[in-house]
Amino acid sequence: MSLETIGRYEIIGELGRGAMGVVYKAQDPTIGRTVALKTLRLDVHGIETAEIVRRFQNEARAAGLLNHPNIVTIYDAGEQDGNFYIAMEFMEGTTLQEMLAEKRILPADEAIHLTREICKGLDYAHAHGIVHRDVKPANIMITASGAVKIMDFGIAKTGGSVTSTGQVLGTPNYMSPEQVKGRPLDGRSDLFSFGVILYEMLTGEKPFAGQNVTTIIYKIVNETPIAPRDLDTTIHPGLSAIVTKALAKPPDERYQSGAELVRDLENYKAAGSTLHAGPVSPRGGTSSGAYEKTAVLPMRVVAGSTVRLAAAAPAKAPVPMPAPAARRPGKRSGLLAVLGVTLVLGVALGSYAYYRTRVKVRQLEAEIKADEAQQAKVQNSPAATPTPRTGDSITAPDTALDPASEKNKKPAGNEGPHIELAFASQPDGAKVEIDGASDPAWVTPFNTTHLLPGKHVVVYTKNGYVRQERTVEAVVGRSVVDTAKLVAVSKIAVTSNPSGASIWVDGEDSGETTPGQVVVDKGSHRIVVRKQGYKDAATEATVAEGQTVNFAPVLLSQGVPTEGGHSANVLNRFVGGDAIAEGKGLVHIRTVPKGATIIVNGRVAPDKTNARWPADPGVYTIVLQMDGYRTIRRNIKVEQGKILDIDEILERQ
Repeated sequence: MSLETIGRYEIIGELGRGAMGVVYKAQDPTIGRTVALKTLRLDVHGIETAEIVRRFQNEARAAGLLNHPNIVTIYDAGEQDGNFYIAMEFMEGTTLQEMLAEKRILPADEAIHLTREICKGLDYAHAHGIVHRDVKPANIMITASGAVKIMDFGIAKTGGSVTSTGQVLGTPNYMSPEQVKGRPLDGRSDLFSFGVILYEMLTGEKPFAGQNVTTIIYKIVNETPIAPRDLDTTIHPGLSAIVTKALAKPPDERYQSGAELVRDLENYKAAGSTLHAGPVSPRGGTSSGAYEKTAVLPMRVVAGSTVRLAAAAPAKAPVPMPAPAARRPGKRSGLLAVLGVTLVLGVALGSYAYYRTRVKVRQLEAEIKADEAQQAKVQNSPAATPTPRTGDSITAPDTALDPASEKNKKPAGNEGPHIELAFASQPDGAKVEIDGASDPAWVTPFNTTHLLPGKHVVVYTKNGYVRQERTVEAVVGRSVVDTAKLVAVSKIAVTSNPSGASIWVDGEDSGETTPGQVVVDKGSHRIVVRKQGYKDAATEATVAEGQTVNFAPVLLSQGVPTEGGHSANVLNRFVGGDAIAEGKGLVHIRTVPKGATIIVNGRVAPDKTNARWPADPGVYTIVLQMDGYRTIRRNIKVEQGKILDIDEILERQ
């Protein structure tokens, strides 16, 4: 391979070297475009040359299909004398890795802005079935104009993630648990890798650090990182919870799309700490406490038999309080006054809490007496004992609850009717509402012995699952177990470029705009994205139970391409002004007033409006700028052999 040329590209200089090859700055002499030329090294040990070349070619084709403002554009791929190369968009700027090395920690607003742009690119690629597999700060470029671009899309996958000897290629700090285990990957693996980047942007630390690859991989698979707020108390609890969820080990428990992550980030101040994927110990490990719990409704001593009292509520995590203001010199008396007021308020609040507790106890005792009287009437009634219902509830002997537990056995000598109900769900953790009433302790699995005989309306709710309402019958002398099998919510996550488009599902406006999510029933659905001034984008999607399907279209501006390569202008037909070069399309851009600067895919065109030029088929982003007028941005699609007319009236600012 010559140092002066590679293929038709003229080498200007070397930009960098990596594990798989060398990247050059080069120029395409055909159109005068500067490109970044990535070449492939064939001397990588452990991988057969034929296999690595095949992967390189396949991934170059896949990456070439991606055309998105947040993904580096692939222009060309080829081979010369056994050496393979990819020509891609050349950019001047700084990588996120360099930015973090300089700043270490980014402000929350800047981190959210970068997240928004990066997730748009990832969602677009995932919607096209392509997984990056090497998302890391070194592969994120921030250009001089502020644009955010994902680089090397698919190249990590092209070169293989593991050699024949099992050696990991790339940077292991950002790999997902399923990636280091060698399991099948989808877009959620990239989102985990980005969660590592988000952790680093907010804390300045890597969540999985170690002196060698073995230690890092062990932590990725087995350890939950310290919550960001535990590292830095200035980090908002909502941000900390979002990062923790993004780094969940099971893919089903982390964010399912970039749009979902961005939506939570944009509302992090209202998120609190409710997004944690699981209990986290102060040292960063997962809590080993049992998840199953038993909550019992308040009872007391009845007829000489010991009956369970109300179970104590689980201890709540301490509420973070604002840091006290620094004490000023000479203000000691003021501080003492504040302490005195605080002490008085504490005593008053404690007395009030004690009073409220006593009131509630007396109320419960009155209710229990009323229930005992009602139960005595039922027991002494000549009517036959109710027959257990074989519907939603499942009747079982007393041992169904836990025969080894004394608290679940019928108290000896209890003359009142004995009723035991257990509530469970698949999965656990559903909130339960009984006859319109609820309690924080009523979360599956739990059981109670304090319900009147008869039918009760029970409602199960859990985030991410469909609300389920059932009828359960409490039977005297029986232990009843009611188990609800919850159905996971199916969603369609839609992003678009530009954003702010309305999302229509099966012919109806969902009321959501991009980026957004719509809850749907499982099955096939037609999704249409609409925005004024742009053509509709539509797709058919089949959604499985609990699945989130992503759709990320690039909306094309409404232009009127003429058929057969002929312009609608009769004069142009006769003078031949609209002749189209072989294999190309023709673009006409006209503005009122004319003289606007034309920017195509970030590059300033040599001519101003009104202008025309031949273009290769494809999707382009056009920006029209003129001093004193509002900027216009359009996405256009050029088709081979056709003319695309773009007419815009510029509005004054």
